[in-house]
Amino acid sequence: MKKLLTLILMSVISVSAMAGGWTKLGERRVSFKSEEDVIHVSGLRGKFDAIAFHVSRAPIFMKNIRLFYGNGQTQTLQINRRLHEGKRSIPFRLAGGERVINKVELNYRTAVGGHKWAEVALYGRRD
Repeated sequence: MKKLLTLILMSVISVSAMAGGWTKLGERRVSFKSEEDVIHVSGLRGKFDAIAFHVSRAPIFMKNIRLFYGNGQTQTLQINRRLHEGKRSIPFRLAGGERVINKVELNYRTAVGGHKWAEVALYGRRD
């Protein structure tokens, strides 16, 4: 019961930490077997000028991501950093200002943590 209350409290804190112009665009349970996953985003969510990630369950090491925009263009961001469990990443600005995001391909690897999967949530910010 204590673990459940702690998880609920951490979820509330993490959601409120993403407040202030941040919108949740999607999430994905990532498996450390494949180390590549996709988060699909509806173009109806609108335009965003920056993205950030929130990781739960286990830390991951994000190598890079590839963003697919509504106009058919793509952008690759070299992240090369550990995303800590329960923390939000730094914001990553999108090239070209506000953009519609269709999907984000994640390329990551297992970080020390001992779990078989992690939950990665994608957030977008409107300037």
